[in-house]
Amino acid sequence: MKIYSQGDQAIVIAIEKEVSKSLTEDLLTLRDYLVKQNYPFITEIVPTESDMMICYDARDMIKHHNIQSPFLYMKALVESIHLDIKHDFSNQSDIEIPVIYGSTYGPDLTQLLKEYKISLDTFINLHTNSQYFVSMMGYSPGFPYLTGMNKKLFVNHTSNRKKFIPAGSVVIEGKKCGIVTTDTYNDWLVIGFTPLTLFNPNNDDFALLKLGDNVKFKQIKENEIELGAFDHVNHNRK
Repeated sequence: MKIYSQGDQAIVIAIEKEVSKSLTEDLLTLRDYLVKQNYPFITEIVPTESDMMICYDARDMIKHHNIQSPFLYMKALVESIHLDIKHDFSNQSDIEIPVIYGSTYGPDLTQLLKEYKISLDTFINLHTNSQYFVSMMGYSPGFPYLTGMNKKLFVNHTSNRKKFIPAGSVVIEGKKCGIVTTDTYNDWLVIGFTPLTLFNPNNDDFALLKLGDNVKFKQIKENEIELGAFDHVNHNRK
């Protein structure tokens, strides 16, 4: 584990392991412990795939808590924490994501199949038989980065141009999958579409998925989604 400064009001903890479910759980355990301690000078805790940034109010630490060096104090605090502390993972969910693969719903899949040199059925089997977990949240509200994709489906390139990608699009980039939560323009490779709403700002719990959740994909047919669920995609592509 490495600990280093990120500016004058943040510290980064890098856990030197390959991205995995256990690493995500380590980071969640650490975040949960710090939140429960309710340190008044910690302002934000942001976990990523392999590290965590802890933001703190250095001025408050010096002025009100008699801490001469906020960075050294935070470094010593983190080093005193043991990752064998307990964390309740019972609130993690197992989510099944229905997907329509290919065609208008996954415009990049045909070219990918040529590169993989496999059939559509083989691709779907490889993609749906993998167990994924949310290793990071980012890019847009509720956007999950999903680790666990079969190595046979890894790619080393993106699309040759940026294009409109609607919310609900299932995308591949490198070794991971993602699910687009808000309409965007990007060069991700789009392989399918899910009718599930992953982000709803009107809900208290606005994101369907959270860090550490388990995810499985399931193939569905076009006639299994509600009428009009994909109309905005066709409209925006005209």
